[in-house]
Amino acid sequence: MRVSKEFKVGLLVILGLLLLFVGVNFLKGGGIFGKDREFYAEFSNSSGLQPSNEVQLNGVRVGQVTSVDLKEDDPSKVIVHFTIEKDELLVPTDAEVWLISSDFLGTKALDLRIPTEEKPRADIAYYNDGDQIDPNHVHTALSLEAQIEEEILPLKKKTEELIGSVEQIIVSVNAFWDTSAAYTIDESLYEVRDAVARFGDLAVTLSVLVEDNTTNIHNVLTNLNDVAENLANQKDSINAIITNLTCVSRSMCDADLDTILAETKVGLQNLNKTLDEVNNGDGTIGKLLRSDSLHEEIVETNIVIQNLLRDFDENPNKFVHFSLFGRKVKGYQTTEEREQLLNEILDSIQRGNNIHYEPK
Repeated sequence: MRVSKEFKVGLLVILGLLLLFVGVNFLKGGGIFGKDREFYAEFSNSSGLQPSNEVQLNGVRVGQVTSVDLKEDDPSKVIVHFTIEKDELLVPTDAEVWLISSDFLGTKALDLRIPTEEKPRADIAYYNDGDQIDPNHVHTALSLEAQIEEEILPLKKKTEELIGSVEQIIVSVNAFWDTSAAYTIDESLYEVRDAVARFGDLAVTLSVLVEDNTTNIHNVLTNLNDVAENLANQKDSINAIITNLTCVSRSMCDADLDTILAETKVGLQNLNKTLDEVNNGDGTIGKLLRSDSLHEEIVETNIVIQNLLRDFDENPNKFVHFSLFGRKVKGYQTTEEREQLLNEILDSIQRGNNIHYEPK
């Protein structure tokens, strides 16, 4: 069977019209083989949202915008219709719809955000085909330009403040930079030059001094080296000294210092008590120090001895009497022991003058 050219042309036209319809319908957001579920939301501004823009969920395309129109009874509002292509994706009533910029170029898209709270499926309410999204769950994110402006605006203000400060500094420098200021700066530069010259002279002097005292410096370093070697050689002795000090410190720490201090305190209290008694004239030592009886008795004894010596000098026959012719002995009868005692008293007086005697 032969097919005419007219039939072929008509078939191609019909296929082209069909493809054109499908393409236009796809670009408008409609399904190709069936009708997708459609919802709409109310925004205060579309921010450049166009039909066929994506509807995303976690960054994945799940639908597209079908129309963006002004609200009939309130032109200040914008009604956006969008479809959900996946039949298994149910939209809960607590889901949120955000108008966002999907890329750096500012392409708009709807971002569907479903809460992640796990609830029983029977307790969750879902939107039906053709329902309006709750206006409380519809939001508009800041555009890329607004975000950039929000970030750059503080920097802009700080830059303007910095420029103003720099301008003030420049004005102050210009006001300062006159003839007198230049003269002052020149003088300062001359002083700096003189100071550098003095430092150079000082460096030369130090260099000469070091050269002249090289031997002394070498000797000093040698002595320091010897001292270091001696310290190194005496390391064991130093360690022993440190060990002994540690032992002494440990012994002092281990000693019962509280008991020793308590006993010392008691001893000092007893000593103070004894000194108080001595000062008050109590006891033998106190009586010796505070009473004049011993002094008076010694004075009286001295007077008796002086009287005895005076009597002995004036009347020797009264104490010692010898008779060559056998006459009767008169006066005081002495013995050899008494004469020896009397001679010792006389010798002590002559040697030390401990007893003062003045014969008349």
